[in-house]
Amino acid sequence: MNEWELQDHLSTKWRAGNFIFNDFEYQLVCWELMFPSWLINNNKSKWNEVSIDFILYSTELSQFLCVELKNKIIGKQKLLSGYCQATHRAVNFIEQYDSEKMNKARSVCFSESSFGRGGKETIPEDINFSNNPVVKRVLMAREFPSTVNEAISHWDSLNQLEIKQEISKYAVNKEFKRFNALTEEQFNLIEDNPLSIIQID
Repeated sequence: MNEWELQDHLSTKWRAGNFIFNDFEYQLVCWELMFPSWLINNNKSKWNEVSIDFILYSTELSQFLCVELKNKIIGKQKLLSGYCQATHRAVNFIEQYDSEKMNKARSVCFSESSFGRGGKETIPEDINFSNNPVVKRVLMAREFPSTVNEAISHWDSLNQLEIKQEISKYAVNKEFKRFNALTEEQFNLIEDNPLSIIQID
């Protein structure tokens, strides 16, 4: 199963039943949400912006999960790249969030896939999203390096400059560039928000 097939499988699964994380239920809000347009990544219309794999929401906690999905993450460089990617997308989400935009994106996402990913002809009702929600960064994969918890805990303890120093140890890629382009103000949006790791079967 490649990453696209995994995303398709999970969105089909979560349309049928909520995702359980730390004993709380999260509804699937949308997938492939792009920034800054807040449109849905679609190869038939628009696909030229950065996007996040999944947005999930707990009404009980008034909490969003911004989920970056990978199939297998092998090695520390790939893990750091995923960390930077999840961070960058969460910053975009927090910075641009609006409850009305969120419901509009959800409606578009589900309507464009009425007959795919377990879809139905009917569009789900709007969710009463919080105007001041908690937003958590999530990196999700089928396989992580054995040192994942130690590495993530270490990076979470670093300030922006120190993470950039970690990045400088490796060849530059687009996610490292995007993280390095974040301003101090943007980084502060997630500074006290540790990244969560979720390993899936």
